[in-house]
Amino acid sequence: MIDNWVGYVVVCFVGVIMYRFYWYPLYLSPTCKIPGPPIDHFLLGNVIRLVNEEPAEPQFDWAMKYGGIVCYHGIVNRPIISVTDPQILQKVLVNNAYDFPKPSYMITDLKAILGDGILMSEGGAHKRQRKMMNPAFTFTNIKEMVPTIVRVVHQSKEIWKNQIDEEEKRLIISSFLSKVTLDIIGLVGFKYEFNNITSENELANAYTRIFHHKRTALNVAVSVLVHYIPWIRKLPLPRNREIRRCIKIIEKTSLKLVKERREFFREGKPIGKDLLSLLVSINENLPEEEKMSDMELKQQIMTFLTAGHETTSSATSWSLYLLAQYPEIQDRLRKELIEVFPDPNFEPTFDEINSLEYLECVIKESMRIIPPVPIIIRTPAKDDILQEYLIPKNTPIVVPIAAIHKLPSIWGPDADKFVPERWLISDLTSKINNYTYMPFMTGSRSCIGNKLALIEFKILLAVYIRNFKFKMIEGFEVRKRQMIATRPYPAIELLVSKVEV
Repeated sequence: MIDNWVGYVVVCFVGVIMYRFYWYPLYLSPTCKIPGPPIDHFLLGNVIRLVNEEPAEPQFDWAMKYGGIVCYHGIVNRPIISVTDPQILQKVLVNNAYDFPKPSYMITDLKAILGDGILMSEGGAHKRQRKMMNPAFTFTNIKEMVPTIVRVVHQSKEIWKNQIDEEEKRLIISSFLSKVTLDIIGLVGFKYEFNNITSENELANAYTRIFHHKRTALNVAVSVLVHYIPWIRKLPLPRNREIRRCIKIIEKTSLKLVKERREFFREGKPIGKDLLSLLVSINENLPEEEKMSDMELKQQIMTFLTAGHETTSSATSWSLYLLAQYPEIQDRLRKELIEVFPDPNFEPTFDEINSLEYLECVIKESMRIIPPVPIIIRTPAKDDILQEYLIPKNTPIVVPIAAIHKLPSIWGPDADKFVPERWLISDLTSKINNYTYMPFMTGSRSCIGNKLALIEFKILLAVYIRNFKFKMIEGFEVRKRQMIATRPYPAIELLVSKVEV
């Protein structure tokens, strides 16, 4: 009798598991009506392909085969919706943006590094923060930051020049640029001298350990599983302990910066035009109920520190990598720069750097081919309709920006090629909008610091291409990894030589 009951319980348990993780998601869920690829594994769905390929590559293939809305499956066959259709993107990212928040598992994991600032906040909290912070990112304020950016970039240029004592030198590009952009955000963001490119720095080391860690099977498994089982980050694994130590350093530095600036302001000391000073000044003049606390400001600083240097360093690294592959494009860009700036130690103004037509094309094309953030994820806060399909509450909706940026229907048959000249073709540019090209996202959740990031990117590229030639290293290969930004793995290395003009 007992054996019969045990058998009955086992059968029921297996039946529930099969229904929950196989029959329902694959055959009974409303998402089954959405076209998409068959699963590759009984329990892992399409995850193996997603892990083994570069960000958004599978989504590109599926968009080409199945259309603008596709359903594929994650671990235990969880339905995931990939969207490239402009009308759906408009609804999810603009018209009803606050009805499609970031998934809770993503927020939990990223908040630890980025802080609970404007990038992670939702709904009313995000609206309040955005309204309060917008005045700090005006063109007037960005223009005043340009001389500081130029000074740091030239300082980094001199370091490279001193290292190149031969005809050409093999240099690690991406790791160095991460240090340069952290120095820049330290100064323009917080009027703080990290001196990262000339000396060891605790904060820089913390970011290095977070973003440049060894890619082991366990680390990859944890980074995938945390999206489904968030408490995995709390396990006493070596990688988890290292991340926690690094986050404590970032939090400590961020809070220290806020308290120092608040003290300066209250004592009437001059505090400058850096972002933190502007935020503190704006915040102090708000009604009491709208003010941010020191802890809230600390969260914003964590966001600026991390996102503000990682995205720009990655974008610049990839751009140099692309230009090394296309020497004729690199030469054309250098020709434009030398004509406008014959002095290699040029100090461009905001207007001068933005007047360079071909530099603008190279920047745009670099971010099209390798966008700073290749994929974003949203979830409907309630059951919703996309096209004619019912999307249940909390179903992940992936916006594969890297895939959208390469759709031949938008960009033509050479969409996968690096062709900066395409941005000079009016027939093409007239078809481009905020849903076909979005390196900084779009709508109310677009990157608030995009003006600063763009001018920094342009100055970095202009100074380096004006002063150096970059060549590929035979046999060297690099892959894309999605973290905060599209990170290269391993770090990008190039052959660098001086331009003697």
